[in-house]
Amino acid sequence: MTFNELKLNAELMYFGRKYTVLSISPPNVVIKRIEGDGESVEINFVELVNNPSFKAGKTMLKEIEKDNTKFMSLMDTLAEEQRHKVSERLKMIRPILVFERVKQHDIRAMYEFMMYHRDYLSDGQTLNELTQEELIHKVSQRFSTVGEDGERKKGASVRTIKRLLSAYRRAESEAEMRGEEGLISRAGIGYVSRSDNKQLVICHPKKPDEVLQVLDVRIDGKYIPIVKEVIEKEYLTLKRMSNEAFYESVSVRCTRQGIEEPPKRITMLKLLNRIDPQIKVRMRDGNKAAKKYDDLKRGFSNEEAQYPLHIVEIDHTELDLDVIDGTSGLTLGRPWITLGIDVYSRMVWCMYVSFEPPSANVVRKAIQQGVFFKRVKEKYNLFNEWEVFGIPTVILLDNGKDFRSVAVRRIINETLRSNVRYRPRRTPEYGAAIERLFGTLNSKLIHRLDGTRKSSVADLGEYNPEEEAVFTLEDIRELLTMYIVDLYHMSPHKGLPLNADRPITRFVDGLNKVGYPDFISPEDEEQYEIELLPTVMKPYTRDGIRLDNRLYKLDKLAHLIGPRSTKYKVKYDIDDISRIYLQPPNSTEYIEVPAVLPAAEELKGMNAYTYKLIRDISKEEAKEKANKIPGTKMVRHAKVKLQQRVQEKIKARRKTRQMAQRANMEITVGQPQPVNPPKHTPSLEQLADVVKSANKRRKDGADEL
Repeated sequence: MTFNELKLNAELMYFGRKYTVLSISPPNVVIKRIEGDGESVEINFVELVNNPSFKAGKTMLKEIEKDNTKFMSLMDTLAEEQRHKVSERLKMIRPILVFERVKQHDIRAMYEFMMYHRDYLSDGQTLNELTQEELIHKVSQRFSTVGEDGERKKGASVRTIKRLLSAYRRAESEAEMRGEEGLISRAGIGYVSRSDNKQLVICHPKKPDEVLQVLDVRIDGKYIPIVKEVIEKEYLTLKRMSNEAFYESVSVRCTRQGIEEPPKRITMLKLLNRIDPQIKVRMRDGNKAAKKYDDLKRGFSNEEAQYPLHIVEIDHTELDLDVIDGTSGLTLGRPWITLGIDVYSRMVWCMYVSFEPPSANVVRKAIQQGVFFKRVKEKYNLFNEWEVFGIPTVILLDNGKDFRSVAVRRIINETLRSNVRYRPRRTPEYGAAIERLFGTLNSKLIHRLDGTRKSSVADLGEYNPEEEAVFTLEDIRELLTMYIVDLYHMSPHKGLPLNADRPITRFVDGLNKVGYPDFISPEDEEQYEIELLPTVMKPYTRDGIRLDNRLYKLDKLAHLIGPRSTKYKVKYDIDDISRIYLQPPNSTEYIEVPAVLPAAEELKGMNAYTYKLIRDISKEEAKEKANKIPGTKMVRHAKVKLQQRVQEKIKARRKTRQMAQRANMEITVGQPQPVNPPKHTPSLEQLADVVKSANKRRKDGADEL
């Protein structure tokens, strides 16, 4: 992923001509033509970057291929053990990389070094006095252990660190923002492509779709399913099975399956040693593992932020407001809001409003909205544009499971190249900036709207928010955006200095000091969205890839058809299940694979929650259809039936109305009319016959396999 920057003297393309940046005076920049008459143009920064003709210097010659290839990632081809090793190496050389930017007079880098790496400075030593050679020696000492004889036993020598730096720079020069690919270990690379090499995919004992680790092995394929089953169901459990018991269980299962000779004992014990120690401890020790492996590094909002997007706080809350359905006028209940605030300026960095409860997916969407250009001025006819965008240095989070997930940490640490920090448990005062923002939005806007629930039952009195609600979910998004952009950003704030007491003036002052943050070009947004998607391992069979009872297939991937034990990395979007993205073996590319059953056209824009409801209705229609995929026609009929079922319960159950809102369904008070109903709607008996026939054909096909 390419992060773009716009600094003084940087070159760019604008309307097909080369310009250089003459000056930066937020919110405007002055650019000058390199050739011809050398004319100068002053233009708003956001308007410049969002102009279709704009190209940053590093991407001026970039050509985007228009095929099924949507995203490339060498890092995603690695097993978790290798990926973890890359992260550790990057952590080792990061102080040196930041220090190199300090020597280039990068103000952000100076603040970052003093906040996270200042312990590399000797007493009384300044950054100007520190040399890179001295820093490398100090890093080497920190990441090494010394034995009683005074010799280094393990860790990183000065030579090793310099070799890693060289590899990182070489990879960075070949592909911008891909330096970590140079840190990938080449150990064992000699046999990866051997014909007898196979993969042992170890999944979570309780979550079969969650891959813990992928091991390259060279044992007979007949042993792999047995070893996999014993590891997942017996070894990685709280029973804490011994290595000897593990081998005995493998041997017994081999005998039961008619395999005369079990695998060699030494081979099995070596295989156990290759399982990530952290995975072993977490699976076998349960809650005790948290004391050893949970991240204890904390960050606090009262650490003074030094520039815009230095520290961004993110949190969720349920709005004190009931909203209604736009079609029926019926009350749906309270939506959730996720907000991110720039601690330095108090500008709002991101906002996501929906009925989706807090989850890793909600965090992903909020981060995406914060990084990208907002483009709300024209959409909502505002006076101002939402000026905050780009990559923060630190993202400060609560301790909820949605924030603690590995996926969220990796997005922040490795995709954004930012630093993740967690505030102490049960200490909302350490998230003061975001908590004050929630309070301001409630007191200045939400509690003044029809349908408000106020801050307490006592404040509510006899007011009935369900009866008084008049705003839809989209209305609330628009009102919140208008308040944030045109009022909150422009109004005095008590937490800011007197000489810059408004978020927008504090923000502009900070930009004048350090410049605009790194940003994602509009043309790269699709690739970035794909990079943020969750990942699972799936086999590619003759039917294609099965994901949550849907089939995805692409003719040009027919060569991947193989046994179910062979799995591939797949990315998916729960908000649009019409396609997935698959990474072929020995490739860094992700290929877009459309749905074939049901067809992609029918699933376009449909979220996974809606599809689950459709399947539930189908199961009620025909019990024998359980755990099978509904056919194309059945999906259409199930949509109609789902709409009817919601209407029957809509007045009595608010939960059902929220369900309909999450499923993007329209609600009417009267008798609903099917959307594009079939000319001849089949009876329930006819539908049941169709399902029985489809099941019989599927069963016959399975028997042939």
